[in-house]
Amino acid sequence: MPLVDTSQQDWASDFLTNSDDNVRLILPSTITSKALSEYIVGLSNVNGGYILVGAYSNEGYGSGFQSVNPALINDAKACIQGVDVEIQEHHPRFKQVYLIKVSKADSIAFSEGSPFIMKNGKPVLMSENVLINRLGLGVDSSLINMISDQITKQSAKVDVQSQEISRLTGELKEKAKLKYQIPSLLIGGFVGWILSTALNKLMGIG
Repeated sequence: MPLVDTSQQDWASDFLTNSDDNVRLILPSTITSKALSEYIVGLSNVNGGYILVGAYSNEGYGSGFQSVNPALINDAKACIQGVDVEIQEHHPRFKQVYLIKVSKADSIAFSEGSPFIMKNGKPVLMSENVLINRLGLGVDSSLINMISDQITKQSAKVDVQSQEISRLTGELKEKAKLKYQIPSLLIGGFVGWILSTALNKLMGIG
């Protein structure tokens, strides 16, 4: 972001002449505080830049400066979250204007809870995909890796526990089968012994 040297005598006129849709925006004094906050946030969510409030340049109508009500700046500042701004008051050609230096947001900047980005010189709502990606970039990658490792470890533990539970369940089923088979085996053995004894007596064996 190129610096704006306000120590130069005619810096405001130079800013007006070299304004663009990317990092050197000019806005009229008639803009609303909400709209101004959206420009600030939109600029912050891209690369940052400068906004000169109280300047206009219209083809066919000329260019110049307009005095700005301080309440406009204060109200706009109250609408924004997640962005650092530096505000300077200046008086080119006896008009009260404000130069706002907008820093690039560390994560995502918001205007009354809504994220904006700049598109063709205008603030537009950030798309859902961009918002998700930006939120991901705002989280420490080491933290993401740590959480991922913890999830993997917990999943492995759950798998081992599931296998152990399956094994124990199988053993219990086998023991339950054996429990019900033992009486049958005992009765069968006893009946077999009686029959064997009776036959032996009938045949004179023993």
